[in-house]
This record gives sequence, structure tokens and C-alpha cells, in this order.
Amino acid sequence: MDIIAITGFCLTACIICKVLEKNGSEIKSVLTLSAACIVILKIVGELIQVQSVIKELFFQAQMSEDYLTIIFKGLGICYITQLAGDCCRDCGESCIASQIELAGKVSMLIISLPLFRTVVGIVESLLI
Repeated sequence: MDIIAITGFCLTACIICKVLEKNGSEIKSVLTLSAACIVILKIVGELIQVQSVIKELFFQAQMSEDYLTIIFKGLGICYITQLAGDCCRDCGESCIASQIELAGKVSMLIISLPLFRTVVGIVESLLI
């Protein structure tokens, strides 16, 4: 990952946003969202390499791939929730941002239910 290029791109986008803000242009929000999406697309390409290494580790540890799926879904929920919440806050909509974060937390709880079931099963087997 070329962190210097990403940082330079983001700083340039911030400077352009500040210039546009002084002129009262509403295009600032579109530029912010576009820059965030471009960075996320760049990061997703890098995460594919990380995913293959983690899959290999799960295979070596003989762990179920279902847990890996839950981890990556959770990671996706976190990234999407953070991006949407930050964009809403940039637009001055902190109430909507809070609701997005609440929806993200509930989604995380829902996708983690299979893990809770497994833990309860393990505890039951130890107690019996």
C-alpha cells in the first residue's frame, strides 16, 4: 500500500474542500465522499492479500471458515458505518450519523449470534 500517495491525495482533497467551503459551494460534500470512496477502493485491493493470509492461518488451525466470514462481515460493517457516519457529520447531520452507528452496532450483534451460540454450547458441555 502506498500510504504516502493516499495521504497526499487526502490532504489535497482537504485543501480543495477548504477552498470550496470559503466560496460557499455545496460540492464540498461530493468531493469528500468521492475521496473517501477512492481511498476505500484502494484499501480493498490491499485487504485481499490480508484475507488470503488469514484464510491460510484459519486452515492451519483447523478452524471453521464460518468464523472467518463473520470477522470479514464485521470488518465491512465497521468500515461502511464509519464512512457513512463521518460523511453525515461533515454535512452537519450528527443525528443521522448516530442512527447509522446504532444500525452498525445492531448489525454487528446480529452477525455475531452464531459465535454466541457456539460459546454457549461450549459452556454447556463443560457444565454437564
